[in-house]
Amino acid sequence: MGKGSALRGILEQRGEDTWRVRAYAGRQDGKIRWVSRTVTGGKRDAQRALAKLVTEVENGQVAAGHPVSLGELLDRWLDDISPHRAVWTMHKYREVADRSVKPAIGSLRLDKLSARQLDDFYKALSKRGLSPASVRRQHALLHAALGRAVKWGMIASNPADRATPPALVRRTVTTPSLADVQRLIAGAEEDGDLVLATAIALGAVTGARRGELCALRWSDVDWERGLLRVARSLTIIRQEMSEGSTKTHQMRQIAVDDVMGAFLVARREQQKGYAKRVGAALCPDPYVLSRSGDGAGPCLPDGLSHGYERLAKRLGIGGHLHELRHFAATTAIAGGADVRTVAGRLGHADASVTLRVYAHALEARDRELAGMLGSAVLGTVNRGTKLDQADPPASSQLESAG
Repeated sequence: MGKGSALRGILEQRGEDTWRVRAYAGRQDGKIRWVSRTVTGGKRDAQRALAKLVTEVENGQVAAGHPVSLGELLDRWLDDISPHRAVWTMHKYREVADRSVKPAIGSLRLDKLSARQLDDFYKALSKRGLSPASVRRQHALLHAALGRAVKWGMIASNPADRATPPALVRRTVTTPSLADVQRLIAGAEEDGDLVLATAIALGAVTGARRGELCALRWSDVDWERGLLRVARSLTIIRQEMSEGSTKTHQMRQIAVDDVMGAFLVARREQQKGYAKRVGAALCPDPYVLSRSGDGAGPCLPDGLSHGYERLAKRLGIGGHLHELRHFAATTAIAGGADVRTVAGRLGHADASVTLRVYAHALEARDRELAGMLGSAVLGTVNRGTKLDQADPPASSQLESAG
């Protein structure tokens, strides 16, 4: 690469064993930009250094004037994945990147980033009081971004592969009892809050997330087939409401029985009656959970959560709205539903997530199964005395004789 290959790089001799290599880095404001380095050695050493520099510039590892930083990688990666992620997911990703990762280690050179630096970052987060789960979420963000950098040719390997985030301490999920759920529904009805009562019933029966519940419209109810379609999720970011896809970007249909169907019919009639009393006309496709006269305004997720928590506290139950999702899952597993069916109802993209989160419910189910199998194979007769009185096998007799 000499003067004739100026479109990619230029090699210039500055002294007897000193060279300047320059790689073309595009144009900015009409001017050609170059990335330059000084190399010591023979001409072949300089040529190899120039070839390496050209490759680094073309792969985005080095920009005109400075190497690529971890913060710059995060910005590029977030912009790249934004069209393929839910609005709320991107909001949380950017929040983690801007508030935690970039201020601490965003200025580090991408090509010099080590697993040790990542481990030091994780330890600092833990000292600040972040839980292992929170630290691991930041590790997951970094691992994904650095993995993309490998694919883009910006780095040879992913340093997050060699990093060691804190071990995750599994916590058993807490769930309200069936009696508690029934008390919550009855309490909301006694308060005259049929919207909250409907939300509690739907959450406990379907296991849907709160944003999914808030996004439900009456057109999502298939009355003839007894199905509820969960296709959207409502989110609030910086006081702006938006509807996007579900967390896993998949629509799912959840079966509802006649009892739940009758409950929804009563809610729809109540909504019609309220609209009539306030002199409003229902919009063409009202939200199921709406406090507005025309049904055009949905309940907001935080408002629904706060209403649930106030009611639960007053009834002496405690807990959060999300625990209704756990109730649906554990009750289904305890009732004998297979994990794949439960995962589909909850909207888990992978049944392994269901297995991991609800392992305790599966253990309880396994104990029930053990009792069932033991009784089936051995019967209900106490066999202890018979086993104690039985003669030992022939082999034992021979050993005793010997």
